[in-house]
Amino acid sequence: MMKRALDEVLDALAEHHPARQQPWLVGSPFFDPPAVLLAALRETTREERFDYPPSRGIPELRRSICELHAREGDVLSEEEVVVTHGAKAGLLAVFGSLVGPGDEILHASPTYPAYPVMASTFGAVPRPLTETGGRFSWTAEELEARITDKTRLVVLSSPSNPSGATLGEAEAETLVGVCRERGIRLICDEAYEAFRFAGERGSPALRADPELGTVVLLRSFSKSYAVCGWRIGYVAADAALTDRVIAWQSARLNPPNLLAQRALVQVTEVPSSYRRETRLVVAARLEELVSFLRGLGLRAERPAGGFYIWLELGLELSAAGFASTGELCIELARRVGLALWPGEDYQAPGWVRISAVACEPSHWIEECRQLGQALRTTLNLEKE
Repeated sequence: MMKRALDEVLDALAEHHPARQQPWLVGSPFFDPPAVLLAALRETTREERFDYPPSRGIPELRRSICELHAREGDVLSEEEVVVTHGAKAGLLAVFGSLVGPGDEILHASPTYPAYPVMASTFGAVPRPLTETGGRFSWTAEELEARITDKTRLVVLSSPSNPSGATLGEAEAETLVGVCRERGIRLICDEAYEAFRFAGERGSPALRADPELGTVVLLRSFSKSYAVCGWRIGYVAADAALTDRVIAWQSARLNPPNLLAQRALVQVTEVPSSYRRETRLVVAARLEELVSFLRGLGLRAERPAGGFYIWLELGLELSAAGFASTGELCIELARRVGLALWPGEDYQAPGWVRISAVACEPSHWIEECRQLGQALRTTLNLEKE
């Protein structure tokens, strides 16, 4: 496996600034988890037995997941839900259940790096499907033109990591219609679903395929409730596929963390204001960061969803003598201890991903100032 561009950045960082925190790198939220979940986690430690949980996930949590979807107007049954070790492990189990050597997978591009890596892990061939203007705006004809008799899956994240592109009702209906017609699965990774900044709540993909004959839905509690380290997510699919996902996960990973599952049963007790307020806070951060970057003369755009600014730097790289964003990011890591994620890992040379949520509130203004100074100096930007 090829080394990620980010790994070279982290190597440079470890060599030159080993103690430096990384406020622009990861998608681990700065806000606190809901108090009701923290209380529930403490309560679970008072139990007397800690056996393996059921392979499908504890029934109480699966019921809570179904209730959350019911509140969004989407219907799931417990038999359609499998609790997983976070959304990424759920994705691995889905890929392992559906693809093999020689199969092809269409994925949105820019892409979450795990998609092509997982495809290759199972001997499948990843094929990019390029976004247009930061939107999943493919026509049925464009999709049809990319599908071959070897295509098994279309996979995307909505909101997208890294671009923030967010699936709408019309795009979901197009995708589901084409995939259903051709007998392939649409894998919709909704790890950032709580951070849609416009449009409907809930899952357009699930509403376009309420019987789950085509759509496979993945979600995580990590981002929505600031519990990334708990490593709990879930797969929602038709009962026949969930049985295969359970078998794959049980044979290789065993069931997910029991204590975290027990605590997350109480997720239905989290006040609705929690998600509303955290969404507003993240949206404000993104707005501030966009304004700040535009003040440097950069072409920053606010995303439709997610945690990240997806920033194009192609013109600035060339003018400053850098061959790639990876090269720029290594230089930033060496010179000032600042880590940005190079677009090369997302199949998008000339772009970088900047997290708006990893920085603590008390450091936000100062880190923005340092980011601006580093970009201005390294890219030879004119002063404001």
